[in-house]
Amino acid sequence: MRNVIQTVREALLTNFRELDTWFNKEVALLDFKPGPDQWNAREVLEHISLTNYFLLLIINKATRRALDRKSNGHTVVLPGDYFSKFDQIDVLSSRSSGWIRPDHMEPTGFRQLDEIQTLLKQQYAQCMYNLSLLKNGEGRLVFTNMAVDDLGKLDIYQYIYFLTKHIERHIRQLQRLEKQFATNLELI
Repeated sequence: MRNVIQTVREALLTNFRELDTWFNKEVALLDFKPGPDQWNAREVLEHISLTNYFLLLIINKATRRALDRKSNGHTVVLPGDYFSKFDQIDVLSSRSSGWIRPDHMEPTGFRQLDEIQTLLKQQYAQCMYNLSLLKNGEGRLVFTNMAVDDLGKLDIYQYIYFLTKHIERHIRQLQRLEKQFATNLELI
């Protein structure tokens, strides 16, 4: 389990650190929209914070339940195919999903950048705190259904890993925006 927890912790650290660099980018890049129906970088960052918020509601509740189950004597069992779910999450994050995000995860564009950055830092801290509480495999004691691409039941470690891979997917989107912005500047 320590390897799983370490993998999730490293994914959190790497992806949140990368997100944080986006708050130092120039305003013109953050506001750049490549098309009328596409998000700018500010909106992508806001979407990530919104999605994290809703995923963390589930993760926090599941963490409390897992700790209760552990204190009630439940034992942690690791099935032979445990890592295949992580592989499914990796594949999902590497391509565009046909899943339609709910309206409450759509960015409004009204949040201030410093507010989004603060939220992301708090969300990172909350994820790390949950992992610290689940350091002995307790995250395997609770499963929550993930509707995205019919992933099915995920334990808490897998759920947090999904959160990191969602961030990673949008980091690639931000990088594409940056390239489009640079190309657009060259054309002017």
